[in-house]
Amino acid sequence: MRIGRREAVGIVVALAVFAGVVAAVTGGGAGTLTVERVDELPQGQGAVAFGNLDPDQRETFEEAVSTGEPAAIPNEAARNEFADPGYVRYDGDIYRTTVSD
Repeated sequence: MRIGRREAVGIVVALAVFAGVVAAVTGGGAGTLTVERVDELPQGQGAVAFGNLDPDQRETFEEAVSTGEPAAIPNEAARNEFADPGYVRYDGDIYRTTVSD
């Protein structure tokens, strides 16, 4: 059985669409965020206030805090405030943030 040109193009397009859907469903984002509450900031370090994070960053941060598990970072822009190691002031506490690929 021979596959024609149209069928081959159709298969390639279907595989590309499938790969895009898999990437979207499995995260395909900018890594994962892990948070850890700390007692104080290290000397010379600053912390970003939770309210200064954008909505995607706040959602990702809250997910990591509430679940205690790494949270998927949706895009590169949301990753910026969580640079290794970063710190966030949230609900009266300080959290160290770690980003993994």
